[in-house]
Amino acid sequence: MTLSPRAKMLTGLLLANVVIAAVIAVALLNQPRSPPQIQGVLLPQARPLPEFQLLDHNNQSVNQENLKGQWHLISYGFTTCPDICPTTLSQLATVNHRLKALGHTDLRVLFYSVDHRRDTVMQLASYVSFFDPDFVGLTHLDDSKNPHLPFEQGLGIVAQLVPATGAGIDPAANEYQVNHGVTLFLLNPKGALQAIFKPEISHAGTHSFSPDTVLRDYLAIRNYLG
Repeated sequence: MTLSPRAKMLTGLLLANVVIAAVIAVALLNQPRSPPQIQGVLLPQARPLPEFQLLDHNNQSVNQENLKGQWHLISYGFTTCPDICPTTLSQLATVNHRLKALGHTDLRVLFYSVDHRRDTVMQLASYVSFFDPDFVGLTHLDDSKNPHLPFEQGLGIVAQLVPATGAGIDPAANEYQVNHGVTLFLLNPKGALQAIFKPEISHAGTHSFSPDTVLRDYLAIRNYLG
């Protein structure tokens, strides 16, 4: 059957529209997904950590190779911290419990001490296990080569030991206070820094991490990265 000129024109327009629709569909499917909005910063390109050497709370050596193969969420502070550190670890214990209930068992929570002279291996072992038996404490020994510094610098850990001063303070006692930042660092299974979680700040100025927010952001990042 021979088509009329009008029929040929309509058929051509129909085919053209089908091709255009197919091209648009392919473009939309191949369009990169928008990164999730998190309470913090998601790094577009994960940042590998430089070589470092630490000790865990079982007195075992830890380096960057030990952080590969699963996700890690790192908190830092010191065991005699009166408020933010125990609060944060309690909140992370809740996150860990909820993740397990969802069937996710490949996130390990690490607590890095910025007060290694007081936070010995034994001290860390009893401290982190109080919050969750799966938590791992990290510290280091005095070493002139400072093999722990690349770990701190690679993550961007902020901490300072401030000598105590004032009446009744013996300078020879080497008393000091510990000041540190309040952030969480998420490492991907390649051992690279993938995201930094920032705390929520109340009207009173207190810092805290909502387990709901941390859980949501972690799962969103995992889903985004596939």
